[in-house]
Amino acid sequence: MGKLFLFVLAILAVVIIHELIHAFFFKLFKPKSKVKFGINWKLGAAYATCPKVTYDRWQMIVISLAPFIIWSLTLTILFGMNLLSFPAYIGIVSLHATGCIGDFYYVYLLGIKYARKKILAEDTAVGLIIYSKN
Repeated sequence: MGKLFLFVLAILAVVIIHELIHAFFFKLFKPKSKVKFGINWKLGAAYATCPKVTYDRWQMIVISLAPFIIWSLTLTILFGMNLLSFPAYIGIVSLHATGCIGDFYYVYLLGIKYARKKILAEDTAVGLIIYSKN
């Protein structure tokens, strides 16, 4: 029971820090913006959002991918330092990557589907709004 509790605690910490990483990059690119946090119970997802603020394609791609990259590297380093067991490492990395599916979808939209269009993107509590600059 103790290991399960620690695993659940670790997942909660990963989710919270994941959203704080999004918030950091929202503010990095637009320092005067106001970041909001919440949980979308319908989607079963925690979120950090910056409504009514637009970001260019590359800023939003960085904002979207930053938590995945930072957490993947951090967890790999912790595993390499023998601070995480192999099952814990695989479990946390897998669950985190699964939780990043919405972020990966944003990257698909921004980098592939609308790659040939000049766009701005606004992140909201319910999803991404893409504005065409054409």
